[in-house]
Amino acid sequence: MDALAECQQVATDAARLSCFDAAAREIASARKSGSLLALDRAAVVERKQQRFGLADAAKNPLGGGEADRLTRVTEVKTTITGVRSSSYARYLIQLANNTAWETIEPLTLAPRPGTAVIIKQSGFGGFKALIDGERPVLVKRQR
Repeated sequence: MDALAECQQVATDAARLSCFDAAAREIASARKSGSLLALDRAAVVERKQQRFGLADAAKNPLGGGEADRLTRVTEVKTTITGVRSSSYARYLIQLANNTAWETIEPLTLAPRPGTAVIIKQSGFGGFKALIDGERPVLVKRQR
C-alpha cells in the first residue's frame, strides 16, 4: 500500500504509470495469496454490533491494534420491538437489531415497544441498558 503513495511522487507520466502498474500487481498478488486482507469498515462495524454482548464474541477479531481500535463497538443504539415479562419486574427485551436482552435488575416501569434504548458496556464485562425514562439497568444478552 505504501508503494501506491510513493508512485504519486513520480514526476513523469510514463514512469508514474509504470510505478502504479507494479504496485497494483503487488497488491493483487498479496490479496490472491491471502497475505493482504481488505475489509469494508462499515461491514466490520455492523458485524461487531451484531455480535455485541455475546459471550463468545472475540475481543480483537482483527488481531488488535489500529484496525480493532477504529472499528471498536462500545454501545448499540436501537429501539425496542417487543417486551416479555421474565420474572418480578424483569423483562426480556427484543430489539430492532434482532437481538434479545434480559434485564438483570428490576425496572420501575415495563419498557414499551418503540422506545429508544442504548446498550453500553459497563464495568467488569457487563452491559447496561439506558431505556428512555428509566435509570440505567444491568442487562445480559440472550441471543
